[in-house]
Amino acid sequence: MKGFALLASVLVLAACAGPGSKQAHRYFVLEVPGSTAAAAATKSDATLLVAPTTAAAFYDTQDIVFSRSAGTRAYYQFSSWTEPPSRRLDALLAARLERASAFRTAGLAASGIKGSLLLRTRLDEVYHDAATPPGVARITLTAELIDPEKGLLLGRRTFTAEAPVASYDADGAVQGLRQALATLLDDVSAWVIGVTAP
Repeated sequence: MKGFALLASVLVLAACAGPGSKQAHRYFVLEVPGSTAAAAATKSDATLLVAPTTAAAFYDTQDIVFSRSAGTRAYYQFSSWTEPPSRRLDALLAARLERASAFRTAGLAASGIKGSLLLRTRLDEVYHDAATPPGVARITLTAELIDPEKGLLLGRRTFTAEAPVASYDADGAVQGLRQALATLLDDVSAWVIGVTAP
């Protein structure tokens, strides 16, 4: 009986340490390098609020997306964001616009303050285009600037930012997407400031 128990223990340990050991799942924070954009030359008296970013259904996930051929998308198996990118974008946009010093205040719509301008955004795509290795990181966002008191659409624009990817894997994708997002935030911020300039 002792021999059977010993044999069973050895088999269980061998199964756990066998050649098919599982790769650890990693989680990445969607963060951006600091902006190199200069502060706005003039300051508006408006209070700008940034609404929660919505996302196309496939991208409304913590999964990091890649594409190996045109018209296809897939998720990296062992790598994810700590939160869906759409949930992070509105806070990053509000912070970037606040640092630009172009408005009396720029903040989140959920903050409870009353705003004279509202920025709504939709994340259309965020993925590693790996059709040609190592590929590029690509983010597409549609923004609408609204005067909520008058019910007027002041402007709508779709932005796409790309950044080269250093390696053909999730690590490279994350670094490229962070860089592309930094460019996108600068572009959206400059557009909002331009639309509201006197």
